[in-house]
Amino acid sequence: MDKTIDYSNYNGKKIGNRYIIEKSVGQGGMAVVFAAMDTVMKRRVAVKMLHEQFQSNPNIVRRFIIESQAIARFNHNNIVKIYDVVVDGPQKFIVMEYLEGMTLNKYMSNKNGPIDWRDASIYIAQILRALDHAHQNGVVHRDIKPQNIMLLEGGYVKVMDFGIAKMLDAKDQTLTANNAIGTVYYMSPEQAQGKTIDNRSDIYSLGCMFYQMVTGELPFFTGDTIAIALKQINEEPVPPTRLNPNIPSGLEQIILCAMQKNPADRYQSAPQMLRHLHQIENDPTFVFLMKRPSPKTTTSDAAINRTKTPTDKYVSRPYSNQSAPSIDENGSTAGKTPQTIACLLMPDTYEFYWNITPEKMLDRMFDYYNDFWT
Repeated sequence: MDKTIDYSNYNGKKIGNRYIIEKSVGQGGMAVVFAAMDTVMKRRVAVKMLHEQFQSNPNIVRRFIIESQAIARFNHNNIVKIYDVVVDGPQKFIVMEYLEGMTLNKYMSNKNGPIDWRDASIYIAQILRALDHAHQNGVVHRDIKPQNIMLLEGGYVKVMDFGIAKMLDAKDQTLTANNAIGTVYYMSPEQAQGKTIDNRSDIYSLGCMFYQMVTGELPFFTGDTIAIALKQINEEPVPPTRLNPNIPSGLEQIILCAMQKNPADRYQSAPQMLRHLHQIENDPTFVFLMKRPSPKTTTSDAAINRTKTPTDKYVSRPYSNQSAPSIDENGSTAGKTPQTIACLLMPDTYEFYWNITPEKMLDRMFDYYNDFWT
């Protein structure tokens, strides 16, 4: 949308036989959001209504319905609640809870610099819980960005706008699957290439946003949209600690793990990333010593299977920017460096993916901990 549309003529108007419009509070490319009063429930609500020029477009109306279906199946404190959907009258709109706060994008703009990593971690943890709930319900957000995160009083977070969400059980996914839609600054490589995506695409987008929060800069930036998409596909970001030395090394590892180009090299589920985030919150000096493909667990398998039918294979690739020891096939750690780039060892489950037998792994377990944890 090139310019803001004047919706002042809606002020005081009653729509859906129960919602009295108070004022316009925001506009996007497809819809306008009003503050309104629900005359039945006697509460203030947010009404998201399609722009007038889209009201009669069947494809856009169908996408609008898909958004309402995506949100309606959720019941989570960190996801905006939906109260009503009206698509059979002259106006097509969704009625949601009214939120008093500001978007993360506005908060970062006001701050004009990095957010303290501890505060950023609190916000990211809540977003991860929200995404896990969505993923377990078969929904990929596809457009995680600061504009879609609302910060409320007390540090609470709400994830908004599932308007381009992919629903696995949708009969017609032409509007939501295999299209490079989303905001390019936070878009996963597979999404930028128009490939099939799953829950791990949201994890990549969240990693980009986390990067921006703690450094004050986007991981990839240029004035050309296509150039940014190509950077998402082909280039590695500047390590966050180079931009902000106050970031713990372990936190940098988490961010870069979430931003791996290959989905198999990222966290396989939101809970995996959340557990590592808690580790750094509890001990900011903690450094993850190994980098391996993150093991798929029951939780991650469920998220992947519900958001994508095929299962990717792990792909390893050289990585020389770290100097932490690794274990060879005999269990030796002397003078070794990681030779794979992927996710980190899972300290909460002790699932180590080495190229050795389980028997050797158990035999060498205590030697490993004596080498690095004492």
